[in-house]
Amino acid sequence: MVQGIVARVGGELTADMAALYESLKECMQCGTCTATCPVAGEMDYTPRQLIRLVALGLGEKAIGSTGIWMCASCTHCSAKCPRSIDIAEMMYGLRAAAIKRGYAAQPGMIFTKSFLEVVKEHGRAFEVELLLRYSLKTNPLALLGQVGFGLTLLRRGKVSPLPDRIVDREQVRAILEQPL
Repeated sequence: MVQGIVARVGGELTADMAALYESLKECMQCGTCTATCPVAGEMDYTPRQLIRLVALGLGEKAIGSTGIWMCASCTHCSAKCPRSIDIAEMMYGLRAAAIKRGYAAQPGMIFTKSFLEVVKEHGRAFEVELLLRYSLKTNPLALLGQVGFGLTLLRRGKVSPLPDRIVDREQVRAILEQPL
């Protein structure tokens, strides 16, 4: 499905994405997706608005949105949609399209890439390294403001100074390296 959104945003619709695109046209703009989204208030375009942009062929505007990077991938939108539209899959597709088209300067994308780098390395999230990678790419001075909070988290056992590693990191790495 992800490849089709990439193709749709690029101006052509692949056969494997026809069903998802058709379902976007079925959206009745009820706003249930936005109402159930825990981060909709932080988005420049809400899930409902993003669906409409893609359905109207304004995919370039959608992939330039910060909203696609704010998506928490919780799938509440897809689960609650009365028309059974897979909105979470659309968000993945829009992110893939943004990456493919070079929309790399947004903080949400930098965070996502940093997160994936950490997961590829350790097989799971490691918050300390994620903070370091993200901050060094966006605002290294922000790390100074996080030191006190980080020490409190370490002292209370909420984060570990060393990463936990899963047994077969190579399987996770292989999954993450598959083409979108």
